[in-house]
Amino acid sequence: MRWETLLYESGDRVGTITINRPDALNALNLTVFAELSELLSEIATDPEVRVIVLKGAGEKSFVAGADIKEMVDMDRQDAEARSWSGMRLYDQMRRMPQPLVASIQGYALGGGMLIAMACDIRIASTAASFGYPEIKLGIFPGTGGTVLIDRLIGPAAARAICLLGDRFPAERAYQLGLVNRLVEPERLKAETDNVASTLAGYSPVAMRELKNVLNASLELDFASAREIEIDAYGRCFDSEDRVEGTSAFVEKRTPDFKGR
Repeated sequence: MRWETLLYESGDRVGTITINRPDALNALNLTVFAELSELLSEIATDPEVRVIVLKGAGEKSFVAGADIKEMVDMDRQDAEARSWSGMRLYDQMRRMPQPLVASIQGYALGGGMLIAMACDIRIASTAASFGYPEIKLGIFPGTGGTVLIDRLIGPAAARAICLLGDRFPAERAYQLGLVNRLVEPERLKAETDNVASTLAGYSPVAMRELKNVLNASLELDFASAREIEIDAYGRCFDSEDRVEGTSAFVEKRTPDFKGR
């Protein structure tokens, strides 16, 4: 088997990545970081994959957080190097040309909540639970987790989650906007498939440009983000997909986007 910590399959324009460490509740270690980065690099250039689904193996956990056993003997230099590895991975996820959909069952704690936030869409089972428990270990979410949660849900709620270290249910995550769709456990796969199918039917050109714009809005000042938006919008109008999409609307038919 090529991957030590991952499973991967693709079909119907959707690539599905499973973090496959169920005995460790799919906890993130350096091998997961490295393998996931390598796999995403390959998928990024695969024209047959228009959407990526990310999930965890088993029923108990999406990702339960960092692998604490790996962290026990780390010194400051090791910890900072590990943090950069995680940050680069999460940046890579957000900058993928394809949208990423997190399908969340069970625990999404610490790095598990963060890796879900690095995805574009988050679908959760009502049995899932979330939280940043790192403060209980004498640390905090150090791989960009404090910055990203603040940007996504606002400083007041983000600060309370980081400082208190509480675990909270999927319903609360939905209320906060951390989760976009909330379903009963038996509906998680079907809803994930439905969302992935919807995204796969859109123009890959428009999707790529839209993600660039959304990233700019998250990271840059207002004026700079608007300049990037205008440029990206222009590139969409240069595409064959834009011609196909507008023509299909006028002709009252389903567009057939080619990603060109």
